[in-house]
Amino acid sequence: MEATDYRSTARIVTLRDLWGIFTRRLWALLLAAVLTSGAAAAAVQLTFVPRYASTATLYILRQDEDSSSSGTSSDFSLALNVVNDCTYLLKSHAVIDEVISTLNLDASYEDLTEAISTSNPDDTRILEVTVEADTPQEAKTIVDTLCEIGQEKITEAMGFQQVNFYEKGTLEEKPCNVTGLTTYLLIGAIAAVLCYSAFLIAFLLDDRICTEEDIQRYVGLSILGEIPNVKQAEKKGYGYYSAYRYSSAASEKEADKQHGKH
Repeated sequence: MEATDYRSTARIVTLRDLWGIFTRRLWALLLAAVLTSGAAAAAVQLTFVPRYASTATLYILRQDEDSSSSGTSSDFSLALNVVNDCTYLLKSHAVIDEVISTLNLDASYEDLTEAISTSNPDDTRILEVTVEADTPQEAKTIVDTLCEIGQEKITEAMGFQQVNFYEKGTLEEKPCNVTGLTTYLLIGAIAAVLCYSAFLIAFLLDDRICTEEDIQRYVGLSILGEIPNVKQAEKKGYGYYSAYRYSSAASEKEADKQHGKH
């Protein structure tokens, strides 16, 4: 028994097929993108709780009071290497608990720690401290208090005589958690891609014979010709046999008329 050759029945997806799916289903892709983006925007508006951020700056200068001008380079390197230690100390219980107690905040250690973020610009001894809160003034008050207490604790723990509170917290009136237009466009694009993928999968799973290429692929026969007026008859609602019967009946009726005349 000869083995069946499946290569002839395998569906080959071409760029023409991909483009055809895109053009035929463009309306569905656009609809999916618009509906998904609109739903995301509505969900954000219904659940949106504004948060405000304030950023202050700490500047780590030198190791001790006895540092001379000749040791400036080594002091700079040392301060640069301990920025991460300063970040850790800022979020320690010793600092956070004192901030909560000083400001009489209705927050736990974990809540306040999650609201604090730090950043260190490359090759600098600058430590930027950012705090998020429900109001701009509250965010500024917390970050200023955090840096003041943190400055003292870092100096005590690490022996740095100058950890300067260089710049106090900013007062930002615009919420920091606003969702931008780019995010909604990205959500819509993802929805369109998923919708297109669904149509592509449906196309790949469709094994119906619809075109001449399908006949050649699955049956192994070539199309030699088409029955005249079949497509026109189908548009009128007639099938192959109905169209034939209709034509035969019309011919017989015409023949009867001619016979009656004679």
